[in-house]
Amino acid sequence: MAEIAFNEERHEYHVDGVRWPSVTQILDPLLELDGIPRDALEAAARFGSHVHMATDLYDKRQLDEEALDPHLLPYLLGWKKFLWQAEVEVIESELRVAHSSLKYAGTLDKIVRWRGSAHVLDVKTSAEVPWTVGMQTAAYRHALDRYDTFLEVGERLSTVRLCVHLKPDGVYRLIKLSDSRDLNNFISCLNVHNLRMNRGR
Repeated sequence: MAEIAFNEERHEYHVDGVRWPSVTQILDPLLELDGIPRDALEAAARFGSHVHMATDLYDKRQLDEEALDPHLLPYLLGWKKFLWQAEVEVIESELRVAHSSLKYAGTLDKIVRWRGSAHVLDVKTSAEVPWTVGMQTAAYRHALDRYDTFLEVGERLSTVRLCVHLKPDGVYRLIKLSDSRDLNNFISCLNVHNLRMNRGR
């Protein structure tokens, strides 16, 4: 299995010492084309990373809720409601993955067991759920082909991916992602990214 190193400050992934593009790096230009400024994307990503850290620590039973930033509490509440109301079991949290042949990497938010199946799940905290989330989760799932140690014997990873949209009032919304075109669309974006990176070589 490849060694995946992540530089949090630079948001860079190195696989066996070689830098590979991240899933979000590949897809962010699509959001910029929609007119969303890069600084707004980066600010949303920073806040989202704090929420992800809180849910990750909660899922691992390591969170000190009394010390949590009050701005994060409603999002944690929404996450706890989702786990309880939907009867979801978190199998993996903040799992780094890389696709050996397509050469991209990333950190998926969660793998959960829901209604008898394992699913890739992404947590969103932005005002609106980015329309690229289907491609994002499809890319993560595709990179999981060699990461099956978390599954029970005979269990398969569902093609249906999930997104939980956490809101500042403590409410959550569950979105099911099942468009069969998502992976091919992501690979198209990856090809464009690689063309841009390799031009002039």
